[in-house]
Amino acid sequence: MISGNGSVLICVDDYNEGEMRGRIYSMSETEPDQFTSAIMLVKQVSRIIDDGNGPQSTMKVRGFFRNKAENSQNTQDQKEKPVDNKKVIAAKINAHGKEATFRVRIMFRQNASWQGMVYWVEKNREENFRSVLELLMLIDSSFAEAQAAKGVNKDELHAVGQ
Repeated sequence: MISGNGSVLICVDDYNEGEMRGRIYSMSETEPDQFTSAIMLVKQVSRIIDDGNGPQSTMKVRGFFRNKAENSQNTQDQKEKPVDNKKVIAAKINAHGKEATFRVRIMFRQNASWQGMVYWVEKNREENFRSVLELLMLIDSSFAEAQAAKGVNKDELHAVGQ
């Protein structure tokens, strides 16, 4: 279950050579956000955390360009969102990815990164992470384990193609 601020449900529907696609569910959104890459996943979750009044960041994320109009619009867009009805909440609780499902709880945002806990639903396994990179590596490792369980080996696939 997704439990409030700082928590999201990541449903991975497709995983191919390190790239994943899927949906992100949160209690502050009525519809899931779609993602088609790891960087898009990180950006969407950051936006959800910011909009949902999740853990405050200790550092402001910087970019190469400063856009004052964008910054003022972001503060205007942070309005109260309507509370989800029971049907929407039930759909979020029952959501699963075609490949894998992860519940992520971001508890802190320090040193320009995230710290928290990730729970792999299908394997009933939980790990703490100390950075966004570590979170992505944990998620990626779940697919390596799944491919090994299926007996898929990249070297064998290349040998068959020759």
